[in-house]
Amino acid sequence: MISTEDGWRYYQISAPPDCHGVIETGERTSGSYIIDPFGGRQRPVTVYCDMDTDNGGWTAIQRRLSGTMNFNKTWTEFKNGFGDPPNAYWIGNDVIHHLTKRLPHFLYMIFKSNNGSIFHQKYEDFSIGDESTNYTLHLGGPNTGNLGDSMINTGYSSTNLNGTSFSTVDRDNDQWKGGHCAALFNGGWWFDSCYNAFLNGPWPPEHWTYPWYPTIQSVSNITEVRMMIKPA
Repeated sequence: MISTEDGWRYYQISAPPDCHGVIETGERTSGSYIIDPFGGRQRPVTVYCDMDTDNGGWTAIQRRLSGTMNFNKTWTEFKNGFGDPPNAYWIGNDVIHHLTKRLPHFLYMIFKSNNGSIFHQKYEDFSIGDESTNYTLHLGGPNTGNLGDSMINTGYSSTNLNGTSFSTVDRDNDQWKGGHCAALFNGGWWFDSCYNAFLNGPWPPEHWTYPWYPTIQSVSNITEVRMMIKPA
């Protein structure tokens, strides 16, 4: 690490900014890699890169394997990230913001079942604001997949997640006037009042209500959940 006259500390590491950059170096195997989304101004980040799905180069911003970690975390934990990329982790809202502020990004959601079935939905325009905006979600463009759209065009204005702020158990930023979605459903997320899609709920034996309504109404047969992004 070196310091400069303007006070910035730079970390001396040569790493791509994301998994799309990793695949451009010739890597073709899905797994854990080091990326540098901050341009050397903060520590690099270890992430899971999916090199197989839809031409590869996907940066997993969230990965969960059969309830290996509780995602009912604090604002600071979701801000900075937590967990272990080979198993279960949240990359960190600050990282997601830095990744998506540079270029338009796709968002790819995956549910894998214990019989080998894969359900997915791909959105063509995803980004989030910085902490001063409470990591406001921008989600738009066409979307395709066998999950169906449960994030934007839900049929209910109270569950349209585009434009919502991030909420955690200790920070209520949702639109529900009568309660606190993150505290009620035990996980940090972009809530309206409250949701039709929520990928950070508690695994059984606790009750995770409707991860992706109406397609996925229970995680009892789900072995993996993943959220991935890639420059559009």
